[in-house]
Amino acid sequence: MGFGFFGFFFLLPISLIGLLLDFFGQKTIIIYSRLFLLEIGVVLLISFGFAWQERTKIFIIPDQRNFEFIVTIYNFEDADKLPVELFTWTYEIEIPENGILLTSSKINSDLPNTKVFTKSRISLQDSNDKVDLCFGNASTSKIQVGSKIYDYQAWKIDKGGTIGYSTNDIEKLEEELRNYLRNKNSSRK
Repeated sequence: MGFGFFGFFFLLPISLIGLLLDFFGQKTIIIYSRLFLLEIGVVLLISFGFAWQERTKIFIIPDQRNFEFIVTIYNFEDADKLPVELFTWTYEIEIPENGILLTSSKINSDLPNTKVFTKSRISLQDSNDKVDLCFGNASTSKIQVGSKIYDYQAWKIDKGGTIGYSTNDIEKLEEELRNYLRNKNSSRK
């Protein structure tokens, strides 16, 4: 069936909604220039909505790393905030040597898409013969340490062009994160 089949299911409803808006707009708005501005405004609003979903954070990881998961832990007091403002479309941040980034920002304030590069600017998005590394989202969840609850996102870095992990890998990662956060919290006191 191909991608044209999926396009049919997305473009047909959008086209019908556009025709209905145009029809009712012509019946209710007499002045053509106002109708034109209204329709252009709707198109711009929809375009902005699509572009808003494509905002991207860029993680820079060490060339020689000793971790298989990149983890961002949110809601950690005294940590730096992510460089995200209302109209931030992209930001770049270096991941620490242990692969764990602590931030006091909330998880829902972070940008939706993620790209990963090494310090020598090798892209992990472009899986090819020259780059034997790739990454993928492994887990987005909460972790409790004592009475505090932290949100976290984890991305797995893997070799061979495929991402492989199990529930046991995520449980092991969460236990490592708990130990790391306990040590971090006790060193702050």
